[in-house]
Amino acid sequence: MYAIKRFKWLWMFVVVLAVLSLVICISCSKSAAPQEVTEETVTAEETTTTEAPAEKVTLRLFTISADESRILIMNDYIIPNIEAALPNVEVQFEEGGGGEDYNNKLKTYNSTGDLPDVWYSDASFASAIINAGNMLDLNPYVTEDGFLAKVSIPEALQYKDGEIYVLNSGVDAFFTPRIFYNKAIFDECGVTIPETFDELIDVCKTISAKGYVPVSTVGKGGWAPQLYLVQTMITIEDPQVMLDLLADKTDFTNPVVKNGLGRIETLAKEGAFPEGIALLDYGPAKEMFTSGKSAMYWMFSWELPSLNTDPNIGPDVDFFLWPSAGDAYDPNEAIQYWGSPLNGYAVNSKSEHIEEAVKLAEFCAMQDALFFQSTGAPIILDTGVETTGQSDLMKKNVEQFLNCDTKIASILLNGMDAATSSEFATLGASLLTGEFTADEFVDQFKPVWEKNTYFD
Repeated sequence: MYAIKRFKWLWMFVVVLAVLSLVICISCSKSAAPQEVTEETVTAEETTTTEAPAEKVTLRLFTISADESRILIMNDYIIPNIEAALPNVEVQFEEGGGGEDYNNKLKTYNSTGDLPDVWYSDASFASAIINAGNMLDLNPYVTEDGFLAKVSIPEALQYKDGEIYVLNSGVDAFFTPRIFYNKAIFDECGVTIPETFDELIDVCKTISAKGYVPVSTVGKGGWAPQLYLVQTMITIEDPQVMLDLLADKTDFTNPVVKNGLGRIETLAKEGAFPEGIALLDYGPAKEMFTSGKSAMYWMFSWELPSLNTDPNIGPDVDFFLWPSAGDAYDPNEAIQYWGSPLNGYAVNSKSEHIEEAVKLAEFCAMQDALFFQSTGAPIILDTGVETTGQSDLMKKNVEQFLNCDTKIASILLNGMDAATSSEFATLGASLLTGEFTADEFVDQFKPVWEKNTYFD
């Protein structure tokens, strides 16, 4: 019995040893045999190899945060999409506000050598940054990578020296100051759309007597006079004088110019503007209109999409053309446009990551284009997306703009250096109070205009 058990254990040991020998033999033969290298093998190896992710670079992005369009672009387009578009970039976002506050921050950054990698350029101060050698010429970069080929009118991006310092959607070229009005308030007050400046004053008086603010607009820092109001009040008498100012063929002592300044003085004295207009900021000015406190909102057409869809005023909002103050003006023939080749996303020429900064500027410009395209606004940058859903009010706005034969550039962006622009705004703010006359404006601004270096 013991022998049998011993035999069984011995037999089991032999079997196990044989199996192990067979496994080792097979394994050795596999190791020794050369492996055939095929395309499929290489592909499999490549797909299973994990590459170390590229190290992220950090870029500062400084943008306007004062108007609703800029806020929507940042929150709904740039921030949600930037990681997927630029996975190797970590962006530090910095809100700059708007108007003089924004420009003052850029001035400080420029003078201290602390400019962000990318910022939204404002033409009123861009030339100073260019002259300091701190704004990158983007032309060779956007030409090489094909971005410029997406721009239908590349000349719109070229500065007077032929270089390209900013990237934008081109929508700025279609923005114009409009008189938005609340149709329900006009009906309640029994007023009709004025066709002359004198009729506009009468409409303002009637609206004021009914307890409404006639006109809401941005007064803080002289914003409205600086951006459009002085220019508009000159144009509605004689557009040619405004063109002559832009060509440096006349100055602010021109009688038509003085008359235009006088119209702002008249509007202020007749109570067209709210109390404290010179301190009224962008948000409160718009809210005054959307909440039904003011009958009119004088603002650029970039606010049209948000006004048109505002739940409080949307169904009642419309716009009418600037009333005439002279036979030389036809509101269907002459119009101001906002565009400038220095408004858009600029890149710091001293950035430690130039290539990535250029890509960030391109990305931001494309997001701008996608946003404005979604509102039905015309753009010059090809997004690859078809424009649809243009509202009736936007169609009216675009058609009227395109049908005007005389399109006049904004003098702030295309006729003033930084010092001139700043004084222009300061005196404009004083004009809004009604306690500062057109003659005083001309006397104080004349020597400033004479020192203007924009046309040098």
